[in-house]
Amino acid sequence: MKALVFREYGGPEVLKIEELPDPNPGFGEVVVDLKATALNHVDIDVREGVSRFDFAMPHTLGLEGAGVISLVGDGVDPARIGERVAVSYIRTCGHCEWCQRGMENICVNRKLLGEHIPGTYAQKILTPADHCLTLPDTVDFGEAAASLSAFGTAWHALMIRAEVKLGETVLIHSIGGGVASAALQICKAAGATVIGTASRDDKLSQATADGADHVINYTTTNVRNAVDEITGGRGVELVFDGVGGTAFTESMFMLRPYGRLVSIGAHAGEVVEFDIIEFFRRQISYISSHTQTRDEMRTVLDLVGKGVLRPRINSRYALDRAGEAHEELAARTAYGKIILDID
Repeated sequence: MKALVFREYGGPEVLKIEELPDPNPGFGEVVVDLKATALNHVDIDVREGVSRFDFAMPHTLGLEGAGVISLVGDGVDPARIGERVAVSYIRTCGHCEWCQRGMENICVNRKLLGEHIPGTYAQKILTPADHCLTLPDTVDFGEAAASLSAFGTAWHALMIRAEVKLGETVLIHSIGGGVASAALQICKAAGATVIGTASRDDKLSQATADGADHVINYTTTNVRNAVDEITGGRGVELVFDGVGGTAFTESMFMLRPYGRLVSIGAHAGEVVEFDIIEFFRRQISYISSHTQTRDEMRTVLDLVGKGVLRPRINSRYALDRAGEAHEELAARTAYGKIILDID
């Protein structure tokens, strides 16, 4: 099979197509012929060597993938050959305390595709059969790949961890990103008012078309003052933050008393200043959220299939043009997800 790998850290130029041995399924495993994968900012971190993950070189990137089961191992129903599936990117042990509780996203033995183990920038992938999620007929492979991390992460953060409620006002930082644009759709479906920030007016226009009630260009407008004006000085009930850095620090002052901030990433800065006095006097809550369970992935794929949620795909590239796709991702010009078509 062909796979896109890198053998040293560096820029997009280190990504190379190579021939690797075809995988063979063992007991309980299947081989999926991948049709599409989606890019995530963590791909850049891993490629550049700043991710803090341990993995063997050469390494294949890619969290998300969707395709067709082509081979099955012993213990798997042969009727599954030909099944259209999305592949859960969280490899779990199934027997630790957290897996037994149904909270497999924090499995103590978990490994993530493209981060700890070879990922989905490849024609084929070996995976446990129970990590394959059957796709609704109405969801194509690109849409599935664009949904797993984006909608799954946003769903877990907003619905499970932060428990967004009807009538609340939610501030979403950098609303043009894949997870943030998914968060916008989930918040609107839940009946919330959404304020979105971005650095580009075209992204803000797209967010408005997707239902954002208020938008702020943070390069030309003071976000804190704008939120204060929009909310009549009350502040917001919830901040959805995948940015970190100064946005994380400033968010404290945009939350109303008893407000919540849910953090799902920190690409603009992982170590931040924190005003503990302001934090406890206003009785606000900071909530961490990371990935999601397979059941939550199934939920979002079902909602995509029903048209309740609609993945936003900004652009599509062939696998051998992944370097160009990485350049577009790094430039942060995309609204929604960038897809690699593997066929």
